[in-house]
Amino acid sequence: MYYTKNMKQVLLIHGGTSFSSYESYLSYLNEKTLNYDKLTHPLRWKERLTDELPNCDILYPTMPNSSNAVYTEWVIYFEKLLDLLEEDAQIIGHSLGAMFLAKYLGENTLPHPIKRLLLVAAGYDDESNEDLGSFKVTSAKNIVNNALEVHLFHSTDDPVVPFTELAKFQADLPNAISHIFSDRGHFIDETFPEIVEVLKQK
Repeated sequence: MYYTKNMKQVLLIHGGTSFSSYESYLSYLNEKTLNYDKLTHPLRWKERLTDELPNCDILYPTMPNSSNAVYTEWVIYFEKLLDLLEEDAQIIGHSLGAMFLAKYLGENTLPHPIKRLLLVAAGYDDESNEDLGSFKVTSAKNIVNNALEVHLFHSTDDPVVPFTELAKFQADLPNAISHIFSDRGHFIDETFPEIVEVLKQK
């Protein structure tokens, strides 16, 4: 175990893109327009968590092939991460990372539930904006057996994941705590004080 004694663990699973075929991926690459500002890689809330939560070990792994992510590949890597976690760990998923966690924890049961699961801008099964590849969720109901507390974060102006996806999670997880915003888009801001506040809770 590589766990730092007396430090709480926060595992963050980042987003990515997934495609149903290699041809779809190549088409995406051909049509993609590069944004200069994004290439400068400004710090965002995920990278700032280490400073915001000095009493926590922030685990921010790079999931396999995030530009053309495959669910089964992410499962292999994620299960290695699970071996490193203590029971009081908190896990955050953003975008495709949240969708992955919803699918995995909806289909599998952990040896013991984690302390808190936070899903940010999670997709369920809507393909109006993106090809979901192998990450489409069929049911998130089993998550209640894997996390003592579940938080759902979504913004009504999200340009990537439709706000209607939130209702699907709420139907599966009626006891989850929803955090609804109107001006956060896809949650790529520099700061995210609301999620820091939740992570600091006992």
